[in-house]
Amino acid sequence: MKIKNIQKWERDFVKKKGIALDEKEAKFIAISKLIEEVGETSKDLLEGNWKDIQAEVCDVIVFACKIANIVEDFHGAEELSKVMKKKLGYCETRTYNKDTKKFNKPKHKEFK
Repeated sequence: MKIKNIQKWERDFVKKKGIALDEKEAKFIAISKLIEEVGETSKDLLEGNWKDIQAEVCDVIVFACKIANIVEDFHGAEELSKVMKKKLGYCETRTYNKDTKKFNKPKHKEFK
């Protein structure tokens, strides 16, 4: 499944279920649910509830895509799939320091 498919599903789901589409309410729902789902994923991971983790990760992805939809729909941002491609390319240029256990942050790059 592609990011575009998830974003389309989320937009269609919101319309089909009659969920409010104004920006203020959409932002509140998106951030509240994303935080909740990240918490549930973290809890399952820490407790070793391996059978539930994948479903929780799916929820995190859906609500992250909802946030991307808000940015695209209300603010004309670039498509998430295009940003993801550029971001992954940026990650490929970074080097890992085993001593500090951190990646470098190349200067003069689009991402930080």
